[in-house]
Amino acid sequence: MAYLCKEARRTTLLEAAARIARREGLAATTVRRVAQEAGVATGQVHHHFSSAAELRAQAYTQVMKVLKDQLLEKSITLTAREQLNLLLVGPHGDALLNAIPLWHEAMLLTEQEPRMKAAFAVSVADWHELVSNAITLGRQKGQFVEGESPEHISWRLIGLSSSMDAMSRLETLGLTADCAEYNLNRAIENELYAREPDRKETSDV
Repeated sequence: MAYLCKEARRTTLLEAAARIARREGLAATTVRRVAQEAGVATGQVHHHFSSAAELRAQAYTQVMKVLKDQLLEKSITLTAREQLNLLLVGPHGDALLNAIPLWHEAMLLTEQEPRMKAAFAVSVADWHELVSNAITLGRQKGQFVEGESPEHISWRLIGLSSSMDAMSRLETLGLTADCAEYNLNRAIENELYAREPDRKETSDV
């Protein structure tokens, strides 16, 4: 590696770690692999990162930061409802699809690595912020009804989206991707759109 200042060298190593994490997962993001990817000695990686756990957490953070920027850029041309679909229902595009396995892996590592727990919490907070902002935009545009704070609604929708994703991976449950998508769409409609009066309630008036 050509001579770089300390900060530039660390950035180069972090970018190498993020590339490995995206391609091969966090388990493959080791000091040795990052050194190979960046073309440096392992001692250089140890010099900039206190442990392999810190390296993994920083790599995950870097991947999620890039993903957030991509989502923000893509959201500019979308309606509020389309943004919620992108964030909660059906991710499309290589960047989003590749991030899902990394997200699951990071979640498992939160039980073992405090640094990853902190990094994962930041990525969840970012997700919550994006969903909350989409809800706020929809209300400003008159697409969604007024009501409870976007922050509370966002937590419920994120919780359902995350749970549906996890359960849909248990094939014996029979929870297909289409079924999960249907229920997520129903949840969004129940939270953000005016409900049609129930026929029985109408007849009783």
